[in-house]
Amino acid sequence: MYDGKILSGPYSSGLKESLLSSIAHFKALEGAGSPIIPYIAAWLPEGGDIWYEYAGTRLRELLGFRTTEVAGALRDNILSRCLYRIQEKPPGIDKIIRDKEQITRLRKVMRRVAERGGGIDAVYKFSANGRPLWLKDLARIEIHDRDRIVLSYGTLIDVTKEMQLEETLFEVQHELEFHKVNLESLVEERSRELSRAHLDVLARLTQATAFRDGSTGAHIKRLSRYCAVLGDSFGLSKRALEIIFHAVPMHDVGKIGIADAILQKQGPLSHDEFEIIKTHCRVGSDLLSKGKSTLLKVAQSIALNHHERWDGSGYPQGLASRQIPLASRITSICDVFDALASERPYKKAWSFEEAVEEVWDLRGKYFDPDLVDLFMKNIPRIRRIYRETPAG
Repeated sequence: MYDGKILSGPYSSGLKESLLSSIAHFKALEGAGSPIIPYIAAWLPEGGDIWYEYAGTRLRELLGFRTTEVAGALRDNILSRCLYRIQEKPPGIDKIIRDKEQITRLRKVMRRVAERGGGIDAVYKFSANGRPLWLKDLARIEIHDRDRIVLSYGTLIDVTKEMQLEETLFEVQHELEFHKVNLESLVEERSRELSRAHLDVLARLTQATAFRDGSTGAHIKRLSRYCAVLGDSFGLSKRALEIIFHAVPMHDVGKIGIADAILQKQGPLSHDEFEIIKTHCRVGSDLLSKGKSTLLKVAQSIALNHHERWDGSGYPQGLASRQIPLASRITSICDVFDALASERPYKKAWSFEEAVEEVWDLRGKYFDPDLVDLFMKNIPRIRRIYRETPAG
């Protein structure tokens, strides 16, 4: 159904014939099942709203609009407009995003730019059926001075999956950067307290280790070094690595409240015994919560969250994915690895290779997959630490 203005208006026969030919071509393109969504938009050089001389049914269905006034529906549901420009100095891609308010304010300017450039190359984000939809717009602009009409012969491509991936990557990069900056800022703010914090840590750690078995000392040494290797590979600053190195040994400090009969039990734990073991996370967090130094605040977070799992199956809070603090995600991998490779009252030590394989098998289940990848890249350094501090 035609709902444009030109074919029924006082315009030249040449313009109408050209338009009819283009509409026929675009209908054939849609009829052939092309993934490209064609359209023909029009506007007056002196201003006013855009209207559509042709907008296929696929565009209406994709957007979920029931109105025949496509231009108005698009204006009402647009969220943003994005342009990509290659910049030379420094080399890179400049991304220019306009929100709905900016688009409304600059609409006339953007049309003039399109007219001067002879085309449009942009990505639009819409709200369609309550969900975001991205369409890439590639259009050729024709200015018909005699009829005082501007035509935009365009093709739309659904790039929703690609743009959602781009947004996800941006969010992940932002989140990773946030964790880096957060750890670094914590260290910078409290750097003057480091000497006092060390004394505080030593006192608390001494108290905790008095309740632990003889193999704990070696476990703590290896664990701190493993975490430092992983944090360094992740890109943490020297100060942040120092914080993690000294905070990690307190991850199991809450076990001071667990009876030796359970901690040193030969064989598997019963359900009730395991529930008691799980309380060590909150006990350790409560104990460290009284510390005022940055080091102890990070240690408290590690003590509380080092048994949380990437898939949300951990304890005590059931956190998942990047809800789990970065330092705890690092500690979790290294702690499980060393526990597997060490002899405990209830089990024999696994071989180094078996422990590494188990870490890989738990990638994306228990552990952050990106951190597991870094762990695997650093196997030579991990192996060296393992040999220098034998598992007992």
